Amino acid sequence: MKFSDVEQILGSLDKLPTLPVIYTKLLRLLQSPDSTIHAISNIIAEDQVIAAKVLQFVNSAFYGFPQRIGSLQRAIVILGFNAIKNLVLATSVWDLFQKVQAGHQFNKESFWKHSIGCAVASRVLAEAADLKSPEDVFTGGLLHDIGKIIQAGYFADQFNRVIDLVDQTGLPMVEAEKRVFGFDHAQIGTAVATRWRFPQETVNMIALHHLPNGTAGLNKTIAAVHIGNILAMALGLGYSGEKHVPFVHDKAWETLGLNLGSLELVMDKVVKLYKENISILESS
Repeated sequence: MKFSDVEQILGSLDKLPTLPVIYTKLLRLLQSPDSTIHAISNIIAEDQVIAAKVLQFVNSAFYGFPQRIGSLQRAIVILGFNAIKNLVLATSVWDLFQKVQAGHQFNKESFWKHSIGCAVASRVLAEAADLKSPEDVFTGGLLHDIGKIIQAGYFADQFNRVIDLVDQTGLPMVEAEKRVFGFDHAQIGTAVATRWRFPQETVNMIALHHLPNGTAGLNKTIAAVHIGNILAMALGLGYSGEKHVPFVHDKAWETLGLNLGSLELVMDKVVKLYKENISILESS
């Protein structure tokens, strides 16, 4: 199915999810050359839940500061703008998941945990490969399966058939989706991310994380999300809906430039950071 066809399907839906106001405001401010720590702090302070999570993250064991950080502005300086942006995005996406009325076979909590697992794994891989913006890769990992939320929320009966087909045949979800819908979650996720005006690099990570055209378009950020997704499944971080863990494409591993000897350290770090992320993001 062509991208324009998927766009037409999305256009026919009522009340397609939109990004929360706080994330939109923060993104606009971060793109401005006049953004300041004070202005960013003021936006985050508008949402007490997000403000609390920022302080929880900066005081987590991962950062290991000997003294507690109680200032929101100091937390922003320590974490950095991109980490703050992704924390707000992750909280916003969780709220979006909660609002979607999905079919009975779709476990939103398990799927959310898989999304966080993929985001964390993708970022750790990006850091290990010395990519310039690991936090941007976190965004791609977090949103890689956003199309499944649209399918589950707006096409619940068909999505239940997809899940049944995967369970009965062991087909990869993208293949089962194409049989039932005529399009897969990566295609519809790409259309949603485009509507939300995400950077093209983020859109590409969503569109190509299953490498639908082999190695066409493959780069290091896409390779990190491709491997991160599979690593999250292999480690049992949440549940993506797949019956079997797929193989990592050899070219993706080669493109990322990591050696197999580093994989154990990567996995240990992924599990540790995943547990911390889930603990903080799921707290009220």
